[in-house]
Amino acid sequence: MKKIIAKSLVILPVIFTACTSVPSNNSKSETESPSNNTSKETAENTQDTQFIKSLDNVSLKITSSPKVTTAGTDFNTAFSLAITGKDGAPLAAFPVTVSYPSGKVDGKVLFSTAELISDENGFCTFKAEKPDFACDEKLAFYPTPISTSEEVITAAQKKAVYADWKVKSDLTKKGAVLFIWEFNEKNRPTRNSYEVLSKLKGYGIWNVGNAPVNEPSDIGKSLQTLYKENYEIIEDQYGYLICGTIKFSQPVTALENGTGYCCTMVADISAVNMKNGKVVYTCKFEQYAQGTNWNNVTQTCKDKLSTTIADSLIFGL
Repeated sequence: MKKIIAKSLVILPVIFTACTSVPSNNSKSETESPSNNTSKETAENTQDTQFIKSLDNVSLKITSSPKVTTAGTDFNTAFSLAITGKDGAPLAAFPVTVSYPSGKVDGKVLFSTAELISDENGFCTFKAEKPDFACDEKLAFYPTPISTSEEVITAAQKKAVYADWKVKSDLTKKGAVLFIWEFNEKNRPTRNSYEVLSKLKGYGIWNVGNAPVNEPSDIGKSLQTLYKENYEIIEDQYGYLICGTIKFSQPVTALENGTGYCCTMVADISAVNMKNGKVVYTCKFEQYAQGTNWNNVTQTCKDKLSTTIADSLIFGL
């Protein structure tokens, strides 16, 4: 049974950011002597040392975690953890901190923490609230530090165990139309990106295809112009308009050792919400690849780059 004692928001998207501080005490008692202060500091240091040493006999193990979900849909189960001590004996009433994704601002994931207490069998669970944003992150469990000492926090963090926190965007439900053009080595547009379209379909998105306004002459138009011209035709039948380019930043070049070829491609991708015309996603990508010949290296590079783009859209839109 889960018992949440404290909850706090971690502003930086780093799991183990210390989020508590102890204010200095500037109003000392006139009767408090330096020797008393020294005694307190010694006692605190002793407790910290004992805590750090005790962690050697503590083991955390994630026993179950939920499957991938979609923004707006609950996880199918809770995150469960087992805490054991020396010789594998369960540790009851052991305080554990969980750090988990709790929000997103300007594309950056924010983390919150909650304190859990293990039950009589050494188990505790964390039932996450319904996620309302997409991300591909990690949830972490670690022993709750007894102080803000850097050594204590570091020791607790080293005992951390992790579970995937994967939430797909509503792109998987609402679908999208694509305006993504590939360019050749002479920087001329050649075709729509079949690879990105294929990768998105591979995620099970059936309502995805190329945008109706989709000619080489449309390249260079602003996102708002492309949105308005496509909206006049399809309105908001699809959730998003995804625009961008895939170009060579380094043309196909022979490797110095004579074993094949290499190239580098870059992509600039943006997404617009078809309901309101708001730009909700912008990301740049770069991919390097090697291959045995021109066709092999360019296809390998496109395939890897398209996989990265699709994954980013699925979990980052």
